Amino acid sequence: MKTADGREVATATFDFANGYATITVKTVAAGILTPGLHSMHVHAIGKCEPNSVAPNGGPPGNFLSAGGHFQAPGHTGMPESGDLTSLEVRQDGSGYLVTTSDAFTRDQLLAGDKTALMIHGAENTDGANDRIACGVIGPG
Repeated sequence: MKTADGREVATATFDFANGYATITVKTVAAGILTPGLHSMHVHAIGKCEPNSVAPNGGPPGNFLSAGGHFQAPGHTGMPESGDLTSLEVRQDGSGYLVTTSDAFTRDQLLAGDKTALMIHGAENTDGANDRIACGVIGPG
């Protein structure tokens, strides 16, 4: 996962077994993410373009081409299928998260336009909705 200026900030893996996805996220560089909780979501389009426009238009911003939160086919409720547990970043800038979800399958994440994993700004700050780091979810 990279920032808009191309710095690698974290690695993420998705492992699927027994009807669940296990998502593991680990920061790889200190000092990029501010300490605190950072919301994470699977976004609907597999694009991580800095200074891009959202699929429905509007002003440009970082990673907006990834669209909104992913919803699995047939799911319309809340929480959205792409809502994940927040990543807690420690004071030293490191963070590690292992979480599970049964809200989507591997095939759903890789279908059509694919999907992207997004780390947002620290919760309870002015930048909480900012898209800080993005990674396209691929078959690897």
